[in-house]
Amino acid sequence: MYVVFFGVGVGFILLSVLVDALVDFGGVAIFFLQPKLIAIFLTVTGGVGLILSARFDGILAAGIIFAISAVSGLFVAGIIYRFVIVPLHRAQNTSTFDKQDAIGTTAKVISPIPQGGYGKIRYSISGSVVTGPAKSKDGNEIGNGAEVSIVDIEDGTYFVRKHLDIMEILKSTD
Repeated sequence: MYVVFFGVGVGFILLSVLVDALVDFGGVAIFFLQPKLIAIFLTVTGGVGLILSARFDGILAAGIIFAISAVSGLFVAGIIYRFVIVPLHRAQNTSTFDKQDAIGTTAKVISPIPQGGYGKIRYSISGSVVTGPAKSKDGNEIGNGAEVSIVDIEDGTYFVRKHLDIMEILKSTD
């Protein structure tokens, strides 16, 4: 029985590494359903069971060996969850942002935006420097190095408007 636990645990670890990118079981309410934790539990339970049953086969009853093995599996899975998975999940969440949060952000044109065409902008958000394709919202040309505001994002393209400097504002009011 413990050989099966151990084998299934190892197989489950390999399978969970492959499937992990496709399914996210990161919710706290179902933390025990994470494939990594199930694999760790099965592997440790099987490994401890193999060790104990080989050494204490006649001394300890099978139920006691299973109980010790299962508690060991729960303990190790809990330790890994608390000290590895939770900190990694927190670190991942603090460094990510939604691109829609960039609307209203000031950016710098790093590749000129021709009239009606596409260029490239760079901006900083949540401590990360982001670059991306940009198009002028009003269709006007925007030169390299110009300061712009991100006004919309559609299909990965940033729609921007050039910042008006004081002289342009004064000329427009005359």
